[in-house]
Amino acid sequence: MNDKESFESLKPNYDAIEKNEIKQPNLPVDVANDEAMYLYEIAIRDKVKFASTDVDVALIESLPVRVGGLRYAQSRWTQVFAEKSDAEKQWSLISAEGFELRDEILHFCRYAYRKDKALMDIVYRIADGATNADMIQDLSELSMLGKNNPSQLEAVSFDLLKLDRAAELAEQGGLLLGKVNGDRDDNLKVDKDMRDRAFNYLKEAVDNIREAGRFLFWKDEEKAEQYTSAYFRKLREAREKKEEQDA
Repeated sequence: MNDKESFESLKPNYDAIEKNEIKQPNLPVDVANDEAMYLYEIAIRDKVKFASTDVDVALIESLPVRVGGLRYAQSRWTQVFAEKSDAEKQWSLISAEGFELRDEILHFCRYAYRKDKALMDIVYRIADGATNADMIQDLSELSMLGKNNPSQLEAVSFDLLKLDRAAELAEQGGLLLGKVNGDRDDNLKVDKDMRDRAFNYLKEAVDNIREAGRFLFWKDEEKAEQYTSAYFRKLREAREKKEEQDA
């Protein structure tokens, strides 16, 4: 069973986890997966001994599938988080041109309309704000302002065709920005939630198996240590060492 198949087979289990029971991963996901597979190798060799606990061997045998499901969920979330969508790529190009054109039109308007107080009040209002949404709205309003008052701009050698381009960018940019903000946020939330569910589902099994393992081998310190997290053990040792140095 590959990772995607593992994920799909476990999705009903992920969905069944109550929202208030979902916790953020408390260690890197790749580390959690590596430790779970190490635990599987240890516990499967001790499976006969687990018969004296309330941990079923089937729970141990489920670890590779749970790891595969989490690995797939993590990869899917990472892809959504890291890779730019087509809309984002288009937006990056349009926004660069949009801000440059906005600044150029404002530059000409400030000079061309400098003797008309009413028009300058409009220019000053348009110039206020510098967000992506501001830029889109500014291009639309500058296009309308210039087309309604073209003679002053022509007198200072402004290319009026740029007003048409400003209107195009405002329309295209508005659609793209809405898609980028909405789709990206929605996908991130959905895929992150599923990654967190897959992590919790794996952690549940790992915690139960480790607890049973430490119970079984409570008189064998070295063996019992195999049923603990190396990641947290190293963190604890580093903290204790620092405390000794600071003492």
